[in-house]
Amino acid sequence: MERFGPVVHAFSSYESKRNADDPDPFARGINSIQLMHDGRRWYVVTIYWAGERPDLPIPERYLPSPNGGGAP
Repeated sequence: MERFGPVVHAFSSYESKRNADDPDPFARGINSIQLMHDGRRWYVVTIYWAGERPDLPIPERYLPSPNGGGAP
């Protein structure tokens, strides 16, 4: 997450499964989220996502840690 005053930009990773108990996702990618704070609450300004491809893997820093934690 990066913040400048009332503006925040955050990356998060996602994975898609057809069933919760599926061992592997059929798709993964990165969400890019921009938020704005008006002094009282946060607003989602934009959300953009890009799917992982063989030539565009998700960087390690955005993948869940082996101990079960999520990406920062």
